[in-house]
Amino acid sequence: MRCPRCDHGESRVLDTRTGTGAIPGAVKRRRQCLSCGFRFSTLEVPVREEITVLKRDGSLEEFDRQKIVAGLQCALKKGNRRREEVEALADRVVRQLLAPRPVQLTAEEIGNAVMGCLRDYDPLAYARFLSVHRSFADLEEFQKTLGQISHGNPV
Repeated sequence: MRCPRCDHGESRVLDTRTGTGAIPGAVKRRRQCLSCGFRFSTLEVPVREEITVLKRDGSLEEFDRQKIVAGLQCALKKGNRRREEVEALADRVVRQLLAPRPVQLTAEEIGNAVMGCLRDYDPLAYARFLSVHRSFADLEEFQKTLGQISHGNPV
């Protein structure tokens, strides 16, 4: 690791901490330059393979965790949830989606994973998200689906 003060190429690791919280899997290291003695910190983040998402229209785009957060925030907007709760739910969805180490996901798989987390967490937010994620032909079809949910049947 290069020293930010003198640009020397070698440093010694003084301390290592894992799980910084803000970035899952990150490692924070405290270092000291072997040339000038300057102490500095580095944050090492594992690089993931690029994951693409196959959209309903057939287009491809890069996987974006922030879209999951935005969808959860929209579904939970009336529930007065703290940002930390929404972030924790998003982390749970992302871990579930990326555990099998996919190269490509479909928009439907992502939506189903979000609905799976919301179903147990907040049934009203689940219904809100469902109304956007699934394409309903008319109000009757949506009401029928809501009836199935209220009787404990997952959709």
